[in-house]
Amino acid sequence: MPELPEVETVCRQLSPVLVGARLRAIEVYDPKLRTLRKHRFQGRKIVRVFRSAKQIVFDFGSVAGREDRFLITHLRMTGQLIWSGSKRPGDSRRLMAREDFPARSARPRVKIQFDLGEVEFFDVRRFGTMVIAQHESDFIGPGVEPLSREFSPAVLGSLLSQSRQPVKHWLLRQDCVVGIGNIYASEALFRAGINPRRPASSLSSREVRLLWQSIRSVLNSAIRHNGTTFSDYNDSRGESGAFQRFLKVYDREGERCRKCRETRITRITQQQRSTYFCRTCQR
Repeated sequence: MPELPEVETVCRQLSPVLVGARLRAIEVYDPKLRTLRKHRFQGRKIVRVFRSAKQIVFDFGSVAGREDRFLITHLRMTGQLIWSGSKRPGDSRRLMAREDFPARSARPRVKIQFDLGEVEFFDVRRFGTMVIAQHESDFIGPGVEPLSREFSPAVLGSLLSQSRQPVKHWLLRQDCVVGIGNIYASEALFRAGINPRRPASSLSSREVRLLWQSIRSVLNSAIRHNGTTFSDYNDSRGESGAFQRFLKVYDREGERCRKCRETRITRITQQQRSTYFCRTCQR
């Protein structure tokens, strides 16, 4: 499932070409998303494209007499938003043409047509969602964004102190810190030297700061490499992410630790998800 870096990558790629683009039509091909046909975005311009947790948000701005404002997409397991069309003035990068990207043989669930091109929503397993909202409170949850100013060592420490859950479980809770996901939780804990089975409240103030730094570091690194691709994820140009080349523990069971060079990476199951760690480096 795309996690925060993958969703952030798509938002950053789509923003330069969509902000200022005027909507012409939304064509819905999947009956599961038929409520989109009732949208009231016709003729309006996108004013912002941003990420909220693991959601991609198209903001059409506030217009008197029109309650609909946001179009929110959650990619889930196999969703992809692919842009094709003319490049936006001032954008020197040529975007991938419709016939070039890997999903060309599939039929989109939704096609969103703009005056500068179109965004198509591909989703082989059809778990993804695309909904309309009036207010940010309709889709923004209680968890803190890990790349925001509000996410500080003090905030993280306060939240951790309230739970006896294993810290890896805790990092996946969207009501605490949003968007981290399974891959980046394992990677952040490795960078911080913290065993994933430790109770969240057992971390010292020093360990809390190390974890805070590690979360932000691993997420920002993944964004710089356009996310991680193991199977289905592609960015808005139909290209794979590259961060899988830099993973320290995830999906490396039985391989030697890249830090201590001796201990082999262990895989355990927590909440039906794989957790990877080094028994020597993570205490």
